[in-house]
Amino acid sequence: CFVFFFFKQKTAYEMQRGLVGSEMCIRDRYQRRVHGSLTIINGANIVARSAIKKLAPLFKSIKVCDYKPYRPSVYKLFQELEGKGAKLDKVMTTNTASLEYAMEGAEKALYFTHDYFYLAPEKITMIQATASIAKKMGVKQLICICPIEYTHYSELKLTPFETRIDSETKAMQLYPEMTLLRPNIIFGEESYNIRYLIQSLLAGRVIYPRLKDCGLQKYYPIHMNDVVQCIVHALSNDHIKGLEYAIRGENSITYDGILNVLAKHTENIHWEKCKRSITAGWLEKFFVGETHDKNLMQMIEWHERERQNFKNDWCYTDKFKIKQGPGFEAYYAASKANPANYAEPYLYKYKCIAIDQILTINSHIYICLLYTSDAAD
Repeated sequence: CFVFFFFKQKTAYEMQRGLVGSEMCIRDRYQRRVHGSLTIINGANIVARSAIKKLAPLFKSIKVCDYKPYRPSVYKLFQELEGKGAKLDKVMTTNTASLEYAMEGAEKALYFTHDYFYLAPEKITMIQATASIAKKMGVKQLICICPIEYTHYSELKLTPFETRIDSETKAMQLYPEMTLLRPNIIFGEESYNIRYLIQSLLAGRVIYPRLKDCGLQKYYPIHMNDVVQCIVHALSNDHIKGLEYAIRGENSITYDGILNVLAKHTENIHWEKCKRSITAGWLEKFFVGETHDKNLMQMIEWHERERQNFKNDWCYTDKFKIKQGPGFEAYYAASKANPANYAEPYLYKYKCIAIDQILTINSHIYICLLYTSDAAD
């Protein structure tokens, strides 16, 4: 009498695409293991919240640290993840002492650049403070995720590129094993830059007409899910300490190309005729400061002048054979934008905000109920 046992082997579609051999083993071993504690600096921003959804089942506890952690988006995230893994805590980080408390007992730490365009002083100093305190508190692994779209514009004499490099170099000196991941422009439902452009196109305003001439700098947009996939993988990878990688898409596109793709997605093919609702220049800055779209334009203009070659950097997905999802053009060509999913940019401080935070008055003026710098609340 013979007894046969049949075991179903997982297909390629059931396994994370693109991971083979030793890389697959790293992924499987990491995802089965429940780690200790994870601290996430600037954890209330868009990329961080997307990563937390994937990381919650892998850790016993996660501290979400931010200057403004008590946002509706963070509360919503905590409710969504309740009982699904890690114990989640919010920590307000406003000084060295609060940052030390956030790092206390952490096995690993992630740092995310603030998700607003303005290169405020804390963008320069925060990464250095994080590196210094992580080293002091004995954090075993520190990974800094710094998307290119968040690190521009500076009133300093240095250019945005030099400012960023100087800040990151100093952080590396403070924590030599630190890893830098630098995503290109991020797209998808939970993106920031691209989502703002879609909002503006749907509203028929706010876009700078001269963006149609931005056809020199080549970008490599990457989907948010692919960025998060790299972050999760990096937390299991001991071979990347002290190194930096780009996270970029496989296909290049210029900024006017990005807008043309989004114009078809929003059915606003005459986007170059969109007008800004206020006067540009010194008068605007005097009354309302640096506005969201003004800073966006400064970033694009700077890249158009400098024309960085993003292909020169090591790409994380190439190095570790991580399969990417659909590219930028294919992703937005597959559907049309639903205006119900996007809030109209309001007044002068345009932000990516959810419909439930918008109040429609009889005069049809949209007023934000919560005036924060949050990119996707």
